[in-house]
Amino acid sequence: MGATAFIIVGSRPGWGYGLPNPGYVLILYENDAPSWELRPLYPEIEDENVVWISSIEHMLEDALVMIGIYVVGDKELRRKAEKIFGNLYKEITIGSRRDVEELRKLSKEVLQRYNIGLVVVPLKDSTIMDQLSVLDEYGDLWVSLNPPEKVLGERDEW
Repeated sequence: MGATAFIIVGSRPGWGYGLPNPGYVLILYENDAPSWELRPLYPEIEDENVVWISSIEHMLEDALVMIGIYVVGDKELRRKAEKIFGNLYKEITIGSRRDVEELRKLSKEVLQRYNIGLVVVPLKDSTIMDQLSVLDEYGDLWVSLNPPEKVLGERDEW
């Protein structure tokens, strides 16, 4: 299916419009198995691209766990993730692992503490369209949700 959703991570907006200091993008690929790829947007950010093979049921939450581990670098979340996965810079497969639920629960608490903002852009056929309500469980996390309102077909429809 290819890329079906994007999450841009930047600073929490103070006043005005826009997402200040976007630094990372997560891209959801839904092929044989859903995977999130986290990419830094600038070469000055010397982080590596990271890929997680996500669970189907918790795709959006798995992306939020990745943000807690790799973008904000929360120490408690990283420590628990290293205990579960070992090396965090290899391809990680979530699948139906139950121990990841602890990371999801912790990320709901942790992400609210950081000065981050997210722009979530699911495309029309993205599975996360059915998972967007989970964002309500993240309390004070700043999120701009941009679901597709209309899908343009031919250029003459523009």
